[in-house]
Amino acid sequence: MACLEASGTRGGIMMLWDSRIWKGEILEIVWEEIGSIRGLIEGPWAVCGDFNVSRYVSEKRNGVRRAKGMREFSDLIEDMNLIDLHLENANLTWFKGDTGKIASRIDRILVSQEWDDSFNNMKQIALQRIMSDHSPIAILGGSWKKNKSYFKFENWWLGTEGFIDRVKVWWSSFDYQGRPDYVLASKLKALKHKLKEWSRSEQGNLGQQRKNVLEKLATLDNIAIARGLTVEESMEKASLIMNFEQLIKNEEILWRQRSRSLWLKEGDKNTKFFHKMANAHKRYNNIDQLLVQGNLINDQERIQGEMVEFYQNLYSENVRWRPASNFTNCPRLTVEEMEDLERGFEERRYWNA
Repeated sequence: MACLEASGTRGGIMMLWDSRIWKGEILEIVWEEIGSIRGLIEGPWAVCGDFNVSRYVSEKRNGVRRAKGMREFSDLIEDMNLIDLHLENANLTWFKGDTGKIASRIDRILVSQEWDDSFNNMKQIALQRIMSDHSPIAILGGSWKKNKSYFKFENWWLGTEGFIDRVKVWWSSFDYQGRPDYVLASKLKALKHKLKEWSRSEQGNLGQQRKNVLEKLATLDNIAIARGLTVEESMEKASLIMNFEQLIKNEEILWRQRSRSLWLKEGDKNTKFFHKMANAHKRYNNIDQLLVQGNLINDQERIQGEMVEFYQNLYSENVRWRPASNFTNCPRLTVEEMEDLERGFEERRYWNA
């Protein structure tokens, strides 16, 4: 506020302005600068600091809520395809005064999708605040412990040339004797091993196929620069391009299956979204900390041990006595009665009932 006091019969002048609007204009300039810098960066990148604005109403305790600034900040994050990692150990990062009655989360670390793909188990952690009115924030990236690899049937296998015929040949080659349920389980187990071996081969490995196709295309491009391509080489290049397009489609099917976003269709160039969702599921399923009887455990081996012990105790009991089973005198169904139970529904029997 600025004012010129009245003098005699002359009126005074008072000027007032809203400091929030002034700050908002500065923030818009900051968003533009971040967007400009983004265009100069290739590969993984991150932006962090005090953005002086929150994203959500839940990130503010008392104080003024700038809805326009919050909306623009969220739009910036979405437009630049940044990932706002979940903040651990705290909900707010800035506190006004010693009482902390006014507080908000205005400090954060935003990472790109490439950054998230390059580093495993990304975590954003608020550290202890001592002298400053801001809580320090650290970004940690470790690696998930390599767990046992479980078999997964990949949907894109069904589109591979000759895959169905190969499975039929494998299935016919399995020879097991015994009960029908035992034979079925044994053949499925044997088929699983065959599929795992095949998935490690070139035809079952999308990454290796892509690498080989790109190497062949690069060789043909070098030949084209040196002397031009023959008719046969041009046909080979066209075939490789078609093969590459199919590989891209198969990768999209793979990541769609991993992401479990079945409400989206493959073929709509959603591979990045599927990849992002798969990483989010992986991060969500990872257990970094476990609270056991009031004690916070961070060590992975101890976490595993506590979980095993919990379920062992849950599914065990001290009672050892069981009633004896004696079904000698129980009435049994006759053969005709069993066949009658297994018989399909008939219209005549339906109306007679």
